[in-house]
Amino acid sequence: MVNVAVVGTGSCNDKHLEAWSRIPNVNIVGVIDVAEENKQQLPEAFRSKVVDRLADLKSVHTDIVDLCVPANDRADYVRQVSKEGYHIICEAPLALNVEEASSVLKECQEKNVQIQIGHNLRFSPEYLDARNQVKSGKIGKPGVMRLASGTAHPGREFDIFSNLGIHQFDWLTWTFGDVERVMAKHIKKERHDGTLIEYALITLRMVDQTLAHIELSWAATETETSFELTGDQGMLTHNSNESYPIDVQLATSEIIEESILDKTALQRQMEYVVKSVEAQDKTMVTGDDALKAIRIAEAARKSVEIGQPVLLKEVL
Repeated sequence: MVNVAVVGTGSCNDKHLEAWSRIPNVNIVGVIDVAEENKQQLPEAFRSKVVDRLADLKSVHTDIVDLCVPANDRADYVRQVSKEGYHIICEAPLALNVEEASSVLKECQEKNVQIQIGHNLRFSPEYLDARNQVKSGKIGKPGVMRLASGTAHPGREFDIFSNLGIHQFDWLTWTFGDVERVMAKHIKKERHDGTLIEYALITLRMVDQTLAHIELSWAATETETSFELTGDQGMLTHNSNESYPIDVQLATSEIIEESILDKTALQRQMEYVVKSVEAQDKTMVTGDDALKAIRIAEAARKSVEIGQPVLLKEVL
């Protein structure tokens, strides 16, 4: 049995609790830092698990702490949890800049604490299958990649590159390799009713000269994702709004194994973390991987600021 504590409030906390509860051999031993108004909304099974602080977990054996806290607070919480020796799963990004993220990862390594960063596209069946097709050479030599992600605006304190783009940045480097140059444009406006809309367009030139165009939107009414991956032998497309979520167009006839969408990407990630902790194995998202995505987000913000492309080696 693996004991898990969840730190956080609101809808993120609820989704994580629901996902953990679906995994066999997982026992939720603590729900921490839940706002008073949210406690009554928790399922009755979890209300008795609410504790006030991390120190209260010492009275029960805890293996994993799941951090569902705002990006600005994540680094501090990771430091607190790692001091107690608990393994960690944390939403992405780990921190808003490379310097702080590097410091946190170093502390976890020194304390022999595993930390899994929540880059959820690695656990989404559509994106995982697409990566496998690319790596096996089904589309041939990659050329131009187009990815899009849109959802409702989460609030003024959020950064579109770090919070929405971070998952696309991670998946692209995981699939196609390192990024060489970043160019970004960003528009932010306020509607007459006071609500915000944001749009960003980022172009990445990979080291192997593959080009990736990423469109980010905080103006949608619901979550929408899509990609179009082209190579000299075929193309892979995905659109979350279509009935058939992934389409494969190849120059040669191939049989593609179907994915059974019986679990959310979040649950798949949590199951991976549980197996990783049980086997004392290294996590799928390494520290270097997490830093690459954060560095791209930093480069995108800098590109918007100066109105010019930014070489990734210039982002320390």
